[in-house]
Amino acid sequence: MPDLSAMLERGPVVCAEGYLFECERRGYLQAGAFVPEVVLDHPDVVEELHREFVHAGSDVVEAFTYYGHRQKLRVVGKEDILEPLNRQALSVAAGVARQTGTLLAGNVCNASPAADRVPHLVV
Repeated sequence: MPDLSAMLERGPVVCAEGYLFECERRGYLQAGAFVPEVVLDHPDVVEELHREFVHAGSDVVEAFTYYGHRQKLRVVGKEDILEPLNRQALSVAAGVARQTGTLLAGNVCNASPAADRVPHLVV
């Protein structure tokens, strides 16, 4: 596995992002009040996006867990998929990171659900 500190000493480390927009562009989800169910429904699509981002120069494979938090899933009646969704997203990303020799990163979703409990949090 690559060493982040060593990579940073050599220069910038690129972490490509844009899974939401690219999945929407390809017709796999609609932005808005969505959850990234594409991770469960079409893991092959997400895996291919990870590979494309690495091919384009990303040094980091970032798990597509955006909006995969309890409050968001509860709003759309899908709180029960929270753990499977996040585990699948991490598994898919980890597999690509291992195969491509890139770093793996988790994706912390929006902090707005915690804003009322964390006084110094600006969202």
